[in-house]
Amino acid sequence: MQTQELRAEYELRKSQAELLAGGLLDIPRRVIMLTNMYLDSGRNHAFCQMAAHGALWGLSYFESGGSLGRLIARRYFYNSKEKAFRLGILREFAESFRRINRQVCIDTYAAYEFTREYGQLSAASDIVPADLLEALNQIHHASRTKKSLPGDQKRRIFETSFRNEQELTVAPGVQSAIAAFDCRIMRWLCLHPVVRFSYFPSMRYMFFRDFGCTEERIQRGIEAYEVAERVGWDHVFDSMEFYGHMPRPFFSQPLHYFEDLKSDALRNAGVAATFSRP
Repeated sequence: MQTQELRAEYELRKSQAELLAGGLLDIPRRVIMLTNMYLDSGRNHAFCQMAAHGALWGLSYFESGGSLGRLIARRYFYNSKEKAFRLGILREFAESFRRINRQVCIDTYAAYEFTREYGQLSAASDIVPADLLEALNQIHHASRTKKSLPGDQKRRIFETSFRNEQELTVAPGVQSAIAAFDCRIMRWLCLHPVVRFSYFPSMRYMFFRDFGCTEERIQRGIEAYEVAERVGWDHVFDSMEFYGHMPRPFFSQPLHYFEDLKSDALRNAGVAATFSRP
């Protein structure tokens, strides 16, 4: 196949991902998508599992009703105007975070599904970055042969996927969000988050000197991966329930939830198509 044909196939899968991912507020939908890719890969594509935790943590932290929002509400309880102003800034940053989260999910799904079918073609490297293409091809090969990747290989693949995500998708979004800040206090609070994923051992936290620094985010992501390795991947999966954003039955039937998500997306697409007819 020619590069132009392959690009059309990639864009088709990206369109499917956009439909499945829902709107900015639909983070649970994207957790379902990421979990499905993780399980479909034979639990080899650890990036998807880590991205799901990142999405759920962000929902618990940056939203106006989350940890940071409650801190701001307590700090400015005496001044309703100041409180509303700062919570408004936080909502804008949370919206930027959701937009980044949605794009990460879309890009991850499109690359995963595209490389599953076309990853072995030489022109595929014109569509997907070469290092990410190689990593995804290793995942698909392991999945087809029903093998679990060795720990060192699984980690290298995670680091490749994570670095691509941070450099190509997250960095531009974070810089755009930072540029929109017009309050020094809120800028400082949002750029110094205290991260505690639900699988972290007691009293384990990650602190940021500058959340806007791509290299620091990558380093912290690798640290979070190392913790996941130590506590065990089964616990990492099960602990997503502790955020309180996913329905309990999801954890016993995650693939069923993805099938329902696809059916819902197809139904909505069909309804939308009827409005476009003359």
